[in-house]
Amino acid sequence: MYNLDLLRKVFPRIIDDYNSSVGRTQRKFQIRDVIALYFYLLSYVDGTHTLKNGDENDRFGASFPGRQKIASELGIAESRIKKLVDILLANGLLLDVRDVWIGTNRYKWYFVSFCPRISDDGYIVSEEGEEIVPDPSVYE
Repeated sequence: MYNLDLLRKVFPRIIDDYNSSVGRTQRKFQIRDVIALYFYLLSYVDGTHTLKNGDENDRFGASFPGRQKIASELGIAESRIKKLVDILLANGLLLDVRDVWIGTNRYKWYFVSFCPRISDDGYIVSEEGEEIVPDPSVYE
C-alpha cells in the first residue's frame, strides 16, 4: 500500500521542480528514476520489529539494499544513486539515511517515509503539520 497522491501530486511536482531548476532540454539528469528508487527502497523495508531472541530490531523500518544491487536491479548508474537519495531526503520521502558499520562492513540504511499526509500542491506534510519544501539547490 502507498499513498496514491505520491504518483498524482508529489512525483509530478518533483519532476516539475527539477525541470524548472535545470532549464535545459538536452542531456538532463534522469529525474524520473527517483520514482523507481523510492518504490524499490519501500519494497525492501525490514518489517521485523522484534528479533527471535526478544531484542528490538535496530533495522526495523529500514531498507538496506547495497548500491550495486540497486544499480543492477534498477539499471541506474551507481554514481547517480546518491543524488536521487538526496532528492528523496529533501522532499521528505526518506526520513533518514544512516551509515552503519557492522564489523568492518559499511551499510546504508534508508528509512522510507510512508507519506501519510500530502498537501494539495504536492508536498509531504510533516508530523508537525508543516509542508516539507526542499531547498532548490538539491536539484542542481
